[in-house]
Amino acid sequence: MILSSCFWEVEIIACVVCLLLLIPIYHRFTSRHVVLDPEGRAVLITGCDSGFGNMLAHRLLKMGFTVFATCLYPEGEGAQSLINGYPSDRVKVVRLDVSSDKEMDNVKQYVLNNLPEKGLWGVVNNAGISTWGLSEWMSIDQYKKLVDVNLLGTIRTTLAFTPLVRKSQGRMVFLSSISAIMSLGNGIYSLTKAGIEKFCDSLRLEMKRFGVKCRVTSGNVMSQVLRVDSQHCGSQQ
Repeated sequence: MILSSCFWEVEIIACVVCLLLLIPIYHRFTSRHVVLDPEGRAVLITGCDSGFGNMLAHRLLKMGFTVFATCLYPEGEGAQSLINGYPSDRVKVVRLDVSSDKEMDNVKQYVLNNLPEKGLWGVVNNAGISTWGLSEWMSIDQYKKLVDVNLLGTIRTTLAFTPLVRKSQGRMVFLSSISAIMSLGNGIYSLTKAGIEKFCDSLRLEMKRFGVKCRVTSGNVMSQVLRVDSQHCGSQQ
């Protein structure tokens, strides 16, 4: 029953993000009578090893998008399910630790070298880690790690790919959490999610004049974000 409930939660959140990505399609259809075809358009998703990121990648691939699915473990089960399930010209699985400037630069170059004809339509900032416990139990290094992955990792990804999304007048989606407005005993996680929402608020104003939409969505999803790692305080999704 618990697994079934988690599955449906992931399905619901995946549907929400699909809607966020496709609202511009509806808008263009109703205002200009033009339907945007996903064929030849790409979406980059961070944190596709499992959970929401992995399911969203599957959904967008089935819809006809090209997907750049970044994973912390490209040899893992989640990444392999994407590699083995779709044509190699439409699914691009690439390793990315969002806290690494070098890896971000490598992925940016990879995307530039492999963009489909109509460019990068969307970016979904999904990768994140978490930990639990009283604030004073955690070291400053643990605080730094969560900020570097959750908040700065999101900013790194956004800065790297905003020019491409701006060119296609696409969409930036940010995964947040109810913890952004109501802490559930993991204050540092709440801090990073609140920071993501405020970053998105600012970016939304900046990108409006370019026709780029910036949206935040949140929800409780059973994924790697809930698994505590002794070295990294958690695992990127």
